[in-house]
Amino acid sequence: MCMPLKLTLLAVALGLTTACAPPPPGAPPNYYTTGGVLMGAAAGAAVGHAIDPTGGAVTGALGGALIGGAVGNQMDYQNQEINRRGGYYNDGYYSSPPPRYYRRYSGPPPGYYNPPPY
Repeated sequence: MCMPLKLTLLAVALGLTTACAPPPPGAPPNYYTTGGVLMGAAAGAAVGHAIDPTGGAVTGALGGALIGGAVGNQMDYQNQEINRRGGYYNDGYYSSPPPRYYRRYSGPPPGYYNPPPY
């Protein structure tokens, strides 16, 4: 593989890992979607240009923007669901263990070691 393609793929990989950073305080509700579209378009253009210098940048940018926007939209939706519920563990299911889950072990039931005679 040629050196510019390796550097492009490394830059794309490092750039896409920053898309998962938490939003700053006061960020708009579509923070991840916007970031996903922008980073996806940039990464797609870089990879597309490295593959086909004549028209690959435009095609890669459109494809990257669509994929990045879809991923960012899903992350925004999950973030809104978590905020709507009030957090991960406040919905009643995870707040307390199921009944009889942490009970003390009292041994086998009566008659376990003494089977009935046949």
